[in-house]
Amino acid sequence: MFVVVGGGVTGLFSALYLRAEGADVLVFDPAPGAWSRAAAGVLEPTKFEINRINVRGYPIRYLKMWLKGKARVTRLDWRWILAYLKVYGRDYSPEVWSYVKELAFFSLSTYRRMAEAKNDFEYREEPLYEIVEDVEEEAKALKADPLSPRFEIGEVGGKAAIVYLDAAVISTDLAAERLYREAEEAGVKFIKRRVVSVSENGVLAEGGHTVKADGVIVAGGWWARELGVPIAPMKGYGFRVKTAARLGRTIADFVSGVFLVPYRDWVKITGRFDFDPTDDYTPSSAVLDAARAWIRDFSVVDMAVGYRPCSPDGLPVIEKRGYVVIATGGCRLGWTLGPGIAKAAVDLALGRTPSTPLTTMRFKE
Repeated sequence: MFVVVGGGVTGLFSALYLRAEGADVLVFDPAPGAWSRAAAGVLEPTKFEINRINVRGYPIRYLKMWLKGKARVTRLDWRWILAYLKVYGRDYSPEVWSYVKELAFFSLSTYRRMAEAKNDFEYREEPLYEIVEDVEEEAKALKADPLSPRFEIGEVGGKAAIVYLDAAVISTDLAAERLYREAEEAGVKFIKRRVVSVSENGVLAEGGHTVKADGVIVAGGWWARELGVPIAPMKGYGFRVKTAARLGRTIADFVSGVFLVPYRDWVKITGRFDFDPTDDYTPSSAVLDAARAWIRDFSVVDMAVGYRPCSPDGLPVIEKRGYVVIATGGCRLGWTLGPGIAKAAVDLALGRTPSTPLTTMRFKE
């Protein structure tokens, strides 16, 4: 029996990969797929710049966002801050970036195969138009991106934009529903409770429910902090809205702080990057306000909230500790890297690989 803690994108893929190996799988999550629905669904396999929160100057950028009301800080974890100071300004070896690229391309090939079988989650490959404060500075940063993204400078809505050429999009709402359905059909069992602890005695969930396991994959995002992993919950909001407007492009407006992705029956509007683990969702209104610069009239279908699990350097943590594998930290590339992180976690859990280049040792050096 293998237990997966967390039923988001990484947890659901982990469960499916384990079942494909013939393992019995039990997933603990109070609402499987729900937290991953908040994401816009933009896949960026050759771009890491959006996740490079430890580059020099980023704290000033975030402070400016906070001063303008585009970001929020309600609680900071001292372990995360100490780890951030250790990796601030640090770059990594070509081996690390090659590994990250492998995760991204494995993930992209996974979505392509899923779409070839049945494209019920609106997968498509198309450019992403990014509105930024300084196009030339952004182009300079992209040229230094270790994943070597292809891009050009273009225009959208009368504004100069970075056109990222290697992007794809998926409906995270539909993809999460499909993964959950396929997992159930494959025989994965779900217990809709939160996990309290993971130890040598097994997994303890709310209500005193204990399960002994041959292996555990902790894919519960921010919950990994319970195991001493420095992970911050970067809250974001996702809205599905109905509108008569024809957007025509996938747009990331970093000036206003909003993503807009058109799908067949709705437009997905997402935004915010808040250090905020609370249940106060009042900043969500700012996301809708920012979207009105692009689509004036719309009605909200629903809202999803997500807590992006961000490590201090934006890179995932994929590590084995005894019979427990930790798989978290995708930050703003959770769907982009999710299948790849899950595959790496399963390989560790089954003893196929001894380690990865993305362990927590980098926060201790």
